Amino acid sequence: MQQGYAMLDAFDHAILAVVQADNRLPNREIAHRVNLSETAVRRRLDRLRNEGVICGDVALLDRDALGQTMVVSVIFAEDSAGAYARFREEMVASERVTQCYSIAGEVDFILIVHAPDLREFEAWAQTTLLGDPVVKRYETSVVFTTHKFSTGVPLG
Repeated sequence: MQQGYAMLDAFDHAILAVVQADNRLPNREIAHRVNLSETAVRRRLDRLRNEGVICGDVALLDRDALGQTMVVSVIFAEDSAGAYARFREEMVASERVTQCYSIAGEVDFILIVHAPDLREFEAWAQTTLLGDPVVKRYETSVVFTTHKFSTGVPLG
């Protein structure tokens, strides 16, 4: 976790644990929970954001209520740095792709794709995946129900 970041101490870990659970808490409440002053919490949060440890503050939406989620495994026909870079950039730019992972093994990428319905996903996949000459094949798993979804990172 500390790769590329300044060393994080126990107070940083405590603050991160609190804001991962609820980032809308006021600094005074975070300070109370981690036993620091409000000023110290503000300074630490500013540092953690500036260093990129905290990379965003967002509202999490109920994916199940807002359409269909698919887990897509993508296998390339050719292995080249240029093909990987181009595909990665295209997936990062796609509003349908909410998560994109390049992975080791037979599968080259895992995508989490969200669409209003399966027809919309199929149209996207035909254009974006089947239309890409570097994609040998892809497999889609349809998510029926989300039983656990967390953006939290274990800090222990």
